[in-house]
Amino acid sequence: MARPDDVLPFASRLVAPLVANNPSLETVYEEDSAEANLPSFAPAGDKLAFPKASIPNATIPSATGRNGSGAGAATPPAGTAVPSSGPSAGPSAGPSAGPSAGPSAGTGNGTIALAPAALHEAVQPRQPITKAPVPVAAADPAAPRGPAQVAPVVPKDAAPADAAAEPPALPVAIPAKTLFGAAKGPSLLQARAIGTYSRGCLAGAVALPVDGPAWQAMRLSRNRNWGHPKLVSLVEKLATGAQKEDSWPGLLVGDMSQPRGGPMLTGHASHQLGLDADVWLTPMPDRKLTNKEREDISATSMLDKTDLGVDPAVFSEKHVKLIKRAASYPEVERVLVHPAIKKALCQAAGSDRGWLGKVRPIQGHYYHFHIRIGCPAGSVGCVPQKATTGEDGCATEVDEWLERLARAKLPSPPRPPGWKPAPPKHEIAITQLPPDCRMVLESGADGIAVPPEALIPAPATKLAGKQARKGKLVTEPLVKATITLRPAKERRAAN
Repeated sequence: MARPDDVLPFASRLVAPLVANNPSLETVYEEDSAEANLPSFAPAGDKLAFPKASIPNATIPSATGRNGSGAGAATPPAGTAVPSSGPSAGPSAGPSAGPSAGPSAGTGNGTIALAPAALHEAVQPRQPITKAPVPVAAADPAAPRGPAQVAPVVPKDAAPADAAAEPPALPVAIPAKTLFGAAKGPSLLQARAIGTYSRGCLAGAVALPVDGPAWQAMRLSRNRNWGHPKLVSLVEKLATGAQKEDSWPGLLVGDMSQPRGGPMLTGHASHQLGLDADVWLTPMPDRKLTNKEREDISATSMLDKTDLGVDPAVFSEKHVKLIKRAASYPEVERVLVHPAIKKALCQAAGSDRGWLGKVRPIQGHYYHFHIRIGCPAGSVGCVPQKATTGEDGCATEVDEWLERLARAKLPSPPRPPGWKPAPPKHEIAITQLPPDCRMVLESGADGIAVPPEALIPAPATKLAGKQARKGKLVTEPLVKATITLRPAKERRAAN
């Protein structure tokens, strides 16, 4: 068998054209290879070229294959000077270097020098290059010399390596109000209020007629003139009774509920069971309002300039009779009014004060009053509210409310050091409503299909301050997803 020194000149002529014309044969280095101490096969003419400075234990595997055959004699003796490949192997080697010697050729600074193409054309015709050569790491004169490394191929549109990693996006979820707000009609189910007044839904809703003999519905674009049949019947009875017996011109009815109840896109936290209705304190005009007027007309405030008392030029005895009539119906459990209106009712009630216990003071209700009836018979799953005490509520309760509102009008004191605003209240997901509400939402031909995005739970995070020390958690608001909701019948057809 011939000695390795006799084989190397022939091997260089056979392998070099393949290396030059096939970038896939570029040398790849593995530090854990058994050939870590062997030089790389990189012909320069008829001889091997090594780095100028040899580094102990350098990782340079042999180009003859992983079995290492024939490469043992290629290791130079210790202390032997290794010649550089010369300037002809660099990028500026001139026309004779050919395209294959361009970026793949180095200067000896830890980079393998490839032979010029002209030296091999005499032995074997040059094959056309069908693939761009893989770029090699540029030599840095100031860097320590070491084994050659192949530069990774980076896509043109890739982000810089030192770019800050973007935080993972929070899950995008659809809140329940988006689903229930998209329902245009009621479910064809038995009438039933499900859940609580601020977390529930309504099956079998009916609509209050837009125009009646003693009422007109307002803000028609909201589609909130729906309710449980018991509520609709009560509103009609209140309107006709007040008109006939109390000389009230008629009711302007504001928000009631959505066709299938549930959380609303704007406004109320309650009104979800079809058991709540807002009645304006503005008397109904003696003509039919246009749709535009029903959208644009503002209700009249009953408060004076201080916002802590009623305006006697606006609030009259007829208002007292109207609210008293609403509170006198046995199915009505609450009538919510502004504390200033409650104060005025206490002063005008006289000796008949039994109805005042149902009239509850709350901020914001200064241009309308809010009627709430109890859970109707047959509404399995309807959670009743706490019963009133029977007291008229005209003692300290009203004064405390008015004092609280007066303090709210004062300038806010400076925030203490380290003060942080309270976290926003989370929006209700359909998974937080009673399970029957999903059936209510999807039932019927025009029901709303619940997409997977509506079932994503909100992430829980710890609160600051006292609540954090108690270990309580709060759910972050759900992010509204950009999605087109489909009727349930389309979902069933697709499946």
